Amino acid sequence: MSQIIISNEILEVTINLKGAEVRSVRNKSTSHEYMWHGDPSIWAGVSPTLFPVVGKTSNGEIRFDGKSYQQGNHGFARNSTFNISAESKNSVTLSIITNELGDVYPFNLQFDVIYSLLGKALTTMYKVYNLDNKEAYFSVGAHPAFKCPFDDKHDITDYIIEFENHENNLIQHKITNEAFFTGETSHNSLQHIELNNNSFIEDAIIYSNFNSQYILLKEKVSNKAIKVSLKGFPWLGLWSKVGAKYICIEPWCGHSDSLNFDGNIDQKEAIEKLNANSVWQRDYIIEFNY
Repeated sequence: MSQIIISNEILEVTINLKGAEVRSVRNKSTSHEYMWHGDPSIWAGVSPTLFPVVGKTSNGEIRFDGKSYQQGNHGFARNSTFNISAESKNSVTLSIITNELGDVYPFNLQFDVIYSLLGKALTTMYKVYNLDNKEAYFSVGAHPAFKCPFDDKHDITDYIIEFENHENNLIQHKITNEAFFTGETSHNSLQHIELNNNSFIEDAIIYSNFNSQYILLKEKVSNKAIKVSLKGFPWLGLWSKVGAKYICIEPWCGHSDSLNFDGNIDQKEAIEKLNANSVWQRDYIIEFNY
């Protein structure tokens, strides 16, 4: 089995065991698909799971206690096959244990991704269990790509990205062409972003210091919207390939390495720390409001 399906009275969600990746969210009444279709000629992803790093790492590796561990973009979870730990009609728990994947990481962590449906909302919960006898370091992030425009009657200029509240001191982080943090920032005062074909011409837009608890991808005329919660995630990535028909809204606990960072994960500034034999968890909710 390579996929599992969960559903309720409104939604049907298809999830790949490889990467614990949502590949489809479909409205059961209308058969409308909410997610990008993962066209490999443009971008094959739909909703990658980012763990144990978010973004790029210096020299493609992390370092700990004098040893190097190779890390691809956004970590190895996206290419790992998860086990089904628990399932019901409207919920599933998918799990990997780092030590069972080989010598891939300096800490023995169990990583669970739990998907559950309630009404028109899909909740994704991340749980990290530190199975080691030492403090562990890691990052977790989401990367869902929503179909946009929502239908064939509209184009990208009919949509905005809107924060719950007006953000008076939203910090935008400049990145290199390889997505490393430069350390340069700008301060913004805004509540929404008008979308057009050039919105992501300089690659991803990355924010921190937001107060809003959620963000919307919204159709201006109809107010049809997809709502993504942000609570507990201090970083936000917005991204699409130029001209592609999707928008990624990405809550992160962590981000790419900064330029000239030496790779020692215990010295990284944007990192989660977990005591030995302890559990960490976050969740975010996507509401499909059309």
